[in-house]
Amino acid sequence: MRKTVTQIAKKALYQLTEQGLPPTPENYTQYYYTVLGEPPPAPHPPPPAQEVTADVASQKLIEEISALLDDVTVQAEGLVTNLGQHNREMRGNIDDLKATEEKGTALQLLSTIMATADAILQNTEETHDGLTGTRQALEQIQAELQETRKLVQEDALTGTQNRRGMEVALTREITRAQRHERVLTVAMVDIDFFKKINDRYGHDAGDKMLIHLTTLLKAALRESDVLARYGGEEFLLILPDTDTNGAQLLLDRLRVAVGNTPMQYEGKRIRAAFSGGIAQLTPDDNAQGLVMRADSALYEAKHAGRNCVKVSAL
Repeated sequence: MRKTVTQIAKKALYQLTEQGLPPTPENYTQYYYTVLGEPPPAPHPPPPAQEVTADVASQKLIEEISALLDDVTVQAEGLVTNLGQHNREMRGNIDDLKATEEKGTALQLLSTIMATADAILQNTEETHDGLTGTRQALEQIQAELQETRKLVQEDALTGTQNRRGMEVALTREITRAQRHERVLTVAMVDIDFFKKINDRYGHDAGDKMLIHLTTLLKAALRESDVLARYGGEEFLLILPDTDTNGAQLLLDRLRVAVGNTPMQYEGKRIRAAFSGGIAQLTPDDNAQGLVMRADSALYEAKHAGRNCVKVSAL
């Protein structure tokens, strides 16, 4: 059974994660063709002004969509041609029927008209069936594109947005906030002494702790908020329509929840804490500047003794 593009993409991304490799276009392309069982295309230098794209899965789906749309065009043109031909034949037969006075000729013309009508019906039904099949194929491709986009923008371990997904969401929310003059705050959180958890209990426990923290964070966030794994044990919270006071209240409440909810791991209760840094969007901010200010506030929290939250000055 031929694997779908989504299955191939999912397995390629999984193998990249297993090898600890970043999902760069070059690495993704190599593993995509490894899973596909085909040699990757020979590299060739692009034209100087042309941007190189390596989203192989999306490109293949786009090619399939193009082919299906070509099929729709052919079917529609064929239907129009057939209907036009049958319509001309039927008009001629009806004119002859009106002009004839012989019963035998009239019956013969009526029979021809009915046969033409049946042919029109058959052509229409065949085209309808073909278009229905095309629509179903397009719906499947749409689902695969959505799944591929999810794989590309989602962190495999925690299920949060990854850096790419974070950049997309943050750009969107900054644009929205600036257009409608709304407030926007981001918060960077980092698990305190995470390395000690890995060293004492093992990396599997560390992974479980990341998932544990993610679960607690998600439970406190609204549907409009975005949670992204920024890297390692760092997470970024994007909080639309929230000022620094609201963000600090949220993070302080989360710190208490994390401190009071130790992770159960192989019969052990492993406690954790986190530090946080908050920054509110200013008129002069872009995505990079906003995140950098939150990261600087996080740095202050670490140096203030950890397990606390600091706010970047506006």
